[in-house]
Amino acid sequence: MSTMKVKRGNQDISLKKIDDQFAVRLKQGAATSEQELNAVLRQPNIHSCHISAVEPARMDVFSLSDSKDLDRTMDSLRHARESEVISHVYSLDDDQSTPVVPTGKLTVQFKAGVTSQTQEKILGDYGLELVQELDYLPRSYSVSLTQASTMNPLKICVALEALDEIEAAEADLAFEVALKHRPADSLYSQQWHLNNNGGPSLRRGADVKAEAAWEFTRGSRDISICVMDDGFDLNHPDLSGAGKIVSPKDFGDNDFSPRPVNRDDNHGTACAGVAVAEENGSGVVGLAPLCALMPVRTSGWLSDDSIEALFQHAIDHHADVISCSWSAASWNFPLSIRMKGIIHKAATEGRRNKKGCVILFAAGNENRPLDGIEGGRISHQGFALHPDVMAVAASNSLDRKSGYSNFGPALSVCAPSSGSPGKGIVTTDRLGQKGYRAGDFTTSFGGTSSSTPLAAGLAGLILAYNGELTAAEVKDIIQKTADKIDDRPGEYDADGHSRKYGFGRINAERALALLAAKDEQSLPRTLFMEHRVSKPIPDQGSIDEEITFPVAANIAGFEVSVDISHTYRGDLTLILKSPSGTEIVLHQDTGGNAQDLVKSYRMSDEPDLLGGLAGSAAQGQWQLTVRDELARDVGVLNKWGIAVTY
Repeated sequence: MSTMKVKRGNQDISLKKIDDQFAVRLKQGAATSEQELNAVLRQPNIHSCHISAVEPARMDVFSLSDSKDLDRTMDSLRHARESEVISHVYSLDDDQSTPVVPTGKLTVQFKAGVTSQTQEKILGDYGLELVQELDYLPRSYSVSLTQASTMNPLKICVALEALDEIEAAEADLAFEVALKHRPADSLYSQQWHLNNNGGPSLRRGADVKAEAAWEFTRGSRDISICVMDDGFDLNHPDLSGAGKIVSPKDFGDNDFSPRPVNRDDNHGTACAGVAVAEENGSGVVGLAPLCALMPVRTSGWLSDDSIEALFQHAIDHHADVISCSWSAASWNFPLSIRMKGIIHKAATEGRRNKKGCVILFAAGNENRPLDGIEGGRISHQGFALHPDVMAVAASNSLDRKSGYSNFGPALSVCAPSSGSPGKGIVTTDRLGQKGYRAGDFTTSFGGTSSSTPLAAGLAGLILAYNGELTAAEVKDIIQKTADKIDDRPGEYDADGHSRKYGFGRINAERALALLAAKDEQSLPRTLFMEHRVSKPIPDQGSIDEEITFPVAANIAGFEVSVDISHTYRGDLTLILKSPSGTEIVLHQDTGGNAQDLVKSYRMSDEPDLLGGLAGSAAQGQWQLTVRDELARDVGVLNKWGIAVTY
C-alpha cells in the first residue's frame, strides 16, 4: 500500500491506500450492490462487495475479491458517464479497521494579506470552486474539486501547503463513528448512579447526589440538552411530555424525525434517558428531568461538512448543552481545522444569550491514553482533546476507575457508569422487543457513553439554576465541586487533577450548593483556563498560542503558568500579550543550561512584572509567544494557562 503524509489540525498523519477498496459517488442514486455497480462498470469478471454507505459524502464503499483489479476498476469508473467522484479508501496509521474516505472537498485557509484576486487564481489553478466561506475560521473556505481538477484532493492539499500564500489546506475525510457504549452482563433494578446507600457490588455514595441537588432545581424546559447520537425512540413515555422535545433533526435521512432506523440504533435512546428522562411516576428518571431534549440523529460516517451541520444546528436552535457519546473509530484522529473551528464557535457563541454551549465528549472505552502511545500505537482522540469541551471518563459502582475508561491529562471529570466488577446503568430503551433487551428499559447500559450524558445532565441543572453563566464557568463549577475519589497518595496532582478521574467524580449537590451559596455574595471570581497543546518549539523559531478569556471583567489578580520541556531553557524567550496589546516578557535568556521550564508567574509574587495588568480588561485573546533564540536545542510547549481573579 502506498502512503501519503498530510497535515490535519497542524499535525502530520499518515494515510495508506487500502489495496482492495474504493469509494464511488454516482451522479444519480446510490450504488448499494454489486449489480448496481456493474451496470456502471460494464466490466466482466470483476467481483465486488458493498461494504458501507458514507452518508455525508453520498458515496459507497466497495471491496474487491482480487486487489489486482483495483486500478482497472477505478479507471473504468472514472470514464463512466454515470460517475461523479471516484476515490481510494485510506487507513489512518495502517489500521484498516478504521477507514477514511476523501469526499472531494477541501478546507483552504489563506495567510493574512493575500488578495482576493490571488486567492481566486490559486483555487482556479487547481480546478477548485468555492462552496462557502467559513465564518468561524479567518480567511478560510470550503472548496470542492471540479472536472478541471487534475489531482486527487490529498495531492492538491500537499501542493497547496507548499505555497507561501497558504496557511493550511486539508482534505475533508469522512470517518466512521465509534459509539462509546460498553454493555454489562448482569441485570440490576435500580438507578444507583443517582443515589445509593451501598449493597452488593456497590459502594455507598458512589453516585452524583441527585436527590440533594433536586432540592435546588430539577431542570427547566428553558434549558435544552442536545444529544447527538444514532436515533431516539420519541414514543417512549420517559422521553415525551409537553415541551420535552425541541428542534429534532435527522442528519442521516435529512428530515426532522430522528427516530431509530437500523436494528441496532439503540444508543441514543439510552443516552437521552440518562440525561433527561421525565419524572412521571413510572420507569426511570434522568439527572435533569425537567430539561428539554434536542434529539439529533447522526449517521455512521461523519465528515467536515456533517460535523459543521451538527454543531451549527445546535447553535441555530440555541442548545444549552451538547452531549456526544462517540468519537472517531480511529485511534489516531486529529481534528481538522474546520472541526476545531465549529466546535469552538459553539462553545463560545452558542446559546440564546451567546454565552456558549457546554460541550461534552466521551473519553472512550479502550483503557488507553487520550493522547499518547499505547502498545506501540499512537492514540490521539481529537474530539475529547478539543480545549473547549469536557472529556468525561467513567467510574464504577465501587467508586474506582472503570477498567475500560480512557485516561490522560485532558480529562475534565468522571461520572458513574458500568464496570467489572460493578453494576450497570438503568435507563430508557427502545419500546417493546427492539433495543438492548425486551421491554422498555435496559439495566446494562454503560461505558463513557453513559457517564457523558450524566455529566451533561448536571450542566443542564446548573444552567437551569443560573442561565447567565458562560460555558467556561459551568465547566469550572463542575470541575471545582467534583469528589476526589480514590485519593491514594499521588493520584491527584497539585492542581487537584488525576489522569484517571480528571478533577474527580461529579457531585451535583455540591455544584448546586455552591451556586446557591454564592447567590448572596456572587460566584467565586477566579477562572482558570488551560490549553494542553504539546506543540514543538522549532530550533531558532517561534510559536504562538492563544487562550480566549470569556468574561467581561477587570483584572484584580492574575497568574500565567507554563509547562515546557526543553534541553536548554536559556535559549528561550516567553512573551505574554494581553487583549489590549500589552506585551510582558516573562522569561528571556535565563536559566543557563538547565532543562525544562515549568513555572507560574503570579501578580501577587511579581508585581513589577504583572502589576501593570491590574484593572485592565480580561476579556479577549491572550497570546503566549515562545521563541528559541539559539541553535541546537529544541523543546515542546506541553501546556499553558491563565488564572484571572475579578
